[in-house]
Amino acid sequence: MVRQLDDPHAHNEEIYDQLISLIENSQGRLAPIIVSCDDASLRQRIVRRYESEARQVEIRPYRIALGQEPSLRAGLEALKQQEEHLQQGGKAVFTVTGVELLLRVKLNPQDEQSELDKFFGYLQWTREGLRDFRYPIVLWVTQRILREMSHRAPDFWSWRKAVLRFADELPYAPRLPVVVSQSQSTQDNSTAKFLPPPTELQAEIAELTVTDPEAPGLASLYDRLGQVYAQRISQGTVENLEQEREQAITAFQRAIRCYQMQNNRAAEMWALGRLGYFFQSQSLYSEAINSYQMSLDLARTIGDCGGEAISLNNLGAVYHHLGEYHRAIDFYRQSLELKRRVGDRASEASPLNNLGNTYNYLGKYERAITFLQQSLEIQREIGDRKNEADSLINLGNAYYGLGEYERAIDFYQQSLEIQHKIGDLSSEASSLGNLGNAYSALEKYERAINFYQQSLEIQHKIGDRHCEAFSLSNLATVLAKIGQSWQALQHYQKAKQMFQSLGLEHKVEECAEAIYALNRIITVQHPPRAPRISNQPSSRRASFRQRCQLFLWFCFLAAMVSVLLVWWLR
Repeated sequence: MVRQLDDPHAHNEEIYDQLISLIENSQGRLAPIIVSCDDASLRQRIVRRYESEARQVEIRPYRIALGQEPSLRAGLEALKQQEEHLQQGGKAVFTVTGVELLLRVKLNPQDEQSELDKFFGYLQWTREGLRDFRYPIVLWVTQRILREMSHRAPDFWSWRKAVLRFADELPYAPRLPVVVSQSQSTQDNSTAKFLPPPTELQAEIAELTVTDPEAPGLASLYDRLGQVYAQRISQGTVENLEQEREQAITAFQRAIRCYQMQNNRAAEMWALGRLGYFFQSQSLYSEAINSYQMSLDLARTIGDCGGEAISLNNLGAVYHHLGEYHRAIDFYRQSLELKRRVGDRASEASPLNNLGNTYNYLGKYERAITFLQQSLEIQREIGDRKNEADSLINLGNAYYGLGEYERAIDFYQQSLEIQHKIGDLSSEASSLGNLGNAYSALEKYERAINFYQQSLEIQHKIGDRHCEAFSLSNLATVLAKIGQSWQALQHYQKAKQMFQSLGLEHKVEECAEAIYALNRIITVQHPPRAPRISNQPSSRRASFRQRCQLFLWFCFLAAMVSVLLVWWLR
């Protein structure tokens, strides 16, 4: 739950005026200006606007885009050496972007730091190198990175000139459960339906390990065993989720080692892809990236364009889950280009669908619809029911973002019908959650709660912690709207714990704000009271006093009657 401004446009105009004033009045001295903005299109408009105004007053604008070696000082020094205007002390303003695209995870195990870790490390030791750099430097970051900056680069934070925050001008809508269609090899899809039970495979493995531990068939047996456990988890038929999750990972890893010993690189590539896909389904994103990256390297080594395209597509899916949307788009586009190069029209649908889904999350709904309609057309041509359902979900998400909730519901229901027929529990849960979002937007809260609860039940069963956390958060929002504050608080607390375990700090912050607001509401509705003492003794004392008062009144009346009687007789 994010507190929304009544008029974000008016707020942003006020912040923009402050930014212009700082740029004009900070010439001739070092002035780091940290600007926070999550809306990429808004950021671009603001940069173009202040650069245009700066030129009118003879302040020359420069831009620096941080990359894999994200050193602010190195970028500024390189620019100063190239520009005579800067060497002569001319007026200038520097715009620094690219921080939002830096990776939070290490692509290779041998890397000591991620790109974002390097950025904060360089930033912490920037002061001395920039003392002679007397210009305003506008550093653009996201809200999430801004929150981290004070404790990850405290020295830089202490000598900042100003911190400005632009509000998102897009209409607020709750984040929808992520649905990403994954491309798998033809072999995977053909064998998935005919996998034997795990006990049968375990018996074969045990026998072969004793008789011929170096047999070529041992690798494929481990590979199939991993697929069996992964399939059982995705279908929600496991009795012990944690145990079978470990068994799936172990089986895939043993298969990969056997393929390596046999020098069977093609089989190793597919097994790595399957392991990565399983890691991703269990929200283990760092492990998924490592597996997909190794699969990609092998595909390029052996010249398998199809395997390379699938690995690129799957890497894009993981970065989408991590919120690295621009990086995800880059991988999807590479995948789509490869598929078109080899003329594989049927498999173009998956990256098209994923591109549409990611543009949904960037708020570019019209562009998303274009990609999704192309994807849906291909999937219906080739009869790919699963991915057809995923494209229908994402089309629903696009129309939801445009505020066309009834049309979104129609797409979700079409998708749900297909998913129920083919037994795709993961996507079925997402459709149910999205129906909950749409009915919540229409203020049909009881119906929304029903859909969220169905979605949660499935997600918990199949171990999809990522979507389960989003569903808990969405359900809590609706419960709060209908005045069920205690229940909403409990669901937000569960969602917060899950987001923490997934490393989604921006969602943790949203839950924390909602919990704080709900605690205040609960305190007002039910203020704390002093402990109550049993009132039984006091009741007995009151009854005794009443009897005493009645007795005294009787005595008084009797005395008065006696006095009057004596007076009358006399």
